[in-house]
Amino acid sequence: MSPGIRALGRPFTTFLVAETVSATGTMVTVVALPLIAIETLQASTFAIGLLEALQWLPAVFLGLLLGALVDRSQRRCRSVLVSADIGRAVTLGALPLAAHLGLLTLPVLLVSALLTGAFTAMFHSAYTPYLRQLVPSDRYAAASASMQAGRSSARIIGPALGGALVALIGASNTLILDAVSFLLCALALLTIVGRVDPPQPSPRRRLAREIGEGLRVLRTSTVLAWITGGAATANLLLSASGTLEILFLARDASLSSDLIGAVLTAGGLGGLTAALISRRLIDRYGVGRTGTSAFLYTAPASLLLPATQAGPSVLLFAVGIFVLSFGITLGSVAVMTLRLQHTPLELQGRVSAFSQVLNAATIPLGALLAGVLGQSVGTRAALVVLGCCYIAFGVAFSRSPVRSAAPQPVLKG
Repeated sequence: MSPGIRALGRPFTTFLVAETVSATGTMVTVVALPLIAIETLQASTFAIGLLEALQWLPAVFLGLLLGALVDRSQRRCRSVLVSADIGRAVTLGALPLAAHLGLLTLPVLLVSALLTGAFTAMFHSAYTPYLRQLVPSDRYAAASASMQAGRSSARIIGPALGGALVALIGASNTLILDAVSFLLCALALLTIVGRVDPPQPSPRRRLAREIGEGLRVLRTSTVLAWITGGAATANLLLSASGTLEILFLARDASLSSDLIGAVLTAGGLGGLTAALISRRLIDRYGVGRTGTSAFLYTAPASLLLPATQAGPSVLLFAVGIFVLSFGITLGSVAVMTLRLQHTPLELQGRVSAFSQVLNAATIPLGALLAGVLGQSVGTRAALVVLGCCYIAFGVAFSRSPVRSAAPQPVLKG
């Protein structure tokens, strides 16, 4: 383990390892869950889309409520995280049992996806407030970079591991690994001792008023408003593009499934590379400038994707995905650092939850946008349109107040 990570302290290191293990298991499930529906249950295309949507709906409808509840007592953040991990472990672990007993049906799978999404929304509502409690304010950038590196590693390892396990033991049995990863994450969180510095709980008021306080800080802070709106815009465009990528590679570029997996792995490598060097770039150029430049200078790589043809030019797609993922991860590290620094301690859960709600809502909207564009103008032309929109976003974001935003001291409301 690098000296830089050790300098963040044992509590953070334990959280990092636990979350990376859990994220790897989640990426395994990204492969296994749809394959259960496709191969075991012979689900329709609509059912596959519904399965994906149900995993995100709880974040849209429960996110603000969960954020307000977490902010009422951030001392309980760890308990929320542990409960969410146990809930996900039980929910996913029940599917192999149902398959063994002959009780696995499409409704059971859809209910499991919905419950898993609810526990995931619960986990994310406490994730950012707890991360801020584990590290001092002058090390937020290093902590965010380390967490992004863990997620990028999971994106590289998880899908390949998931595909291999599905081939060896079947899709439903593969979910046992994800259930175990969530249990390991919960156990690791319970071992954390040392630096935890939550704010004092504020007097309880009506939940609607407390949620309103979180929205109010977004209206009064142009930096937070741009960060939240920018993240949602980028997520909308990237979700739409991601919906078309596999279809484009399979039909337009005529790639086999194993080659598609290999090409998409380049995205994980790009994200990991950015996470590893992000702290040095932020220290040299500043957090705001790094965050906005990351999107501005890598967005043109999105046009490499539709330039891909069958044959050796598939390398263009791999390079494009690598560069885009590099920019997304670097930008995410920087803007998350700014959000942590500019959000009052007692509002962390609500501000984070509002961003989560917006991002979750953009995923089905992005899929719908991709479907309409792809049906209207074709997959390749749709990727060109989305790429041009992403470039325009990069230009607009680079001219926002985020570029000149300076690090802030720990804020209290």
